[in-house]
Amino acid sequence: MKKLKNKNCLITGAASGIGRSLAIGLAREGMNLFISDIDMERLENVKKELEQIGVKVFIGKCDVSKYEDFVELAKEFHSRLGEIDLLINNAGIGGGGFVEDISLEEWKHILDINLWGVIHSIKVFLPRMLERGSGHIVNTGSAAGIIGLSCHLQYVASKFAVVGISEGLYSELNIRGINVSVICPTGVKSNIIDKSTIEFPSSIVIEEINDINGKSDDFKRTFWKNYMEKTKGSTPEDVAKKYIKGIKKNKLFIFDKRTLPIAMLIKGISKKLYRKLLRKVGKEYLALIEEKLSELGIKYKKILN
Repeated sequence: MKKLKNKNCLITGAASGIGRSLAIGLAREGMNLFISDIDMERLENVKKELEQIGVKVFIGKCDVSKYEDFVELAKEFHSRLGEIDLLINNAGIGGGGFVEDISLEEWKHILDINLWGVIHSIKVFLPRMLERGSGHIVNTGSAAGIIGLSCHLQYVASKFAVVGISEGLYSELNIRGINVSVICPTGVKSNIIDKSTIEFPSSIVIEEINDINGKSDDFKRTFWKNYMEKTKGSTPEDVAKKYIKGIKKNKLFIFDKRTLPIAMLIKGISKKLYRKLLRKVGKEYLALIEEKLSELGIKYKKILN
């Protein structure tokens, strides 16, 4: 989609982080915007920012885990802006923890939002795109949809699925006039961290903790802070520029760091090297978890030798 000016775009999860930055960047390109989220207070603030740029902007509440919310959102979008040119399925939440500590409810919660949110959106908006034979679908995946990161399995499952769906959609829809892209963020400093549900590593803790909720909050906060420092996390504003550039070039995969294409290459040419990469990543996560538990003065069973 080389020309964005006066085209119509919908963005889910636009109240903050990557979604907000994409909305601002696309507004500067002259797009008409319909932005949605569940946080209407923040969404109103984003709307005010976009209106100052001088574009048409409308807002709507949408819980992406609910199909009926998308049905209503689509009715509102089409009544306000007409046909959709760019559909950005960005809404998502993070999650982490040792696999044995992740509850079934947590698995379902992550998949309902990160995976079913994309499925619901496609089911609702795609038919009219197919009728026109044009449009561009952009799904927000993750580095965790390219590399099987440890201690994030519920999140990894959702993002591998989003990446796979995007590839399949590209194969099926590109020859029918509809382009597809998948954004793969790597360590972006957005509020997905605040909304993430990293599980406290109770399976390796060997003492009774009275204030488990307080300790869990402390662990989550310090873990993510150090994680972003170690991965040299980028700001949403910086990566949004790269993503918009990739959208304009009709790229299938849109990355913000070169490490991911390299990881894909390693996976393709050497299974042995890729296994080493996975073990290295796993050790780094475990080391960070043990470091945070030590800082909080919590006794735990050492896993790393």
